[in-house]
Amino acid sequence: VAVISAEIKNNEAVLLDVRTEKEIETDGYAACSMHFNLALLEAGELPNIPRNIRVYIYCLGGVRAEKAKTILEENGFTDVINIGGCHDWEVAGGEVIR
Repeated sequence: VAVISAEIKNNEAVLLDVRTEKEIETDGYAACSMHFNLALLEAGELPNIPRNIRVYIYCLGGVRAEKAKTILEENGFTDVINIGGCHDWEVAGGEVIR
């Protein structure tokens, strides 16, 4: 978590939350994350981030994050990492805003 947070602060990485708006309202979100619903990716939309920046992705349990990872990689993103779920982020010491 500390490494990811430092990379984000240094504009070397983005933390992408691919859950639904409802899940974010219910469960909160990682403090330094950017929201981009998986449904948007599946519809062909891409987040406005450079393709060569490291992208850490999470969802509720990691399954949708893996789908999002595949879609991003198929669209030229070169460094995409699935970190699992929001709960995993919190357990690892990451701040979750509720």
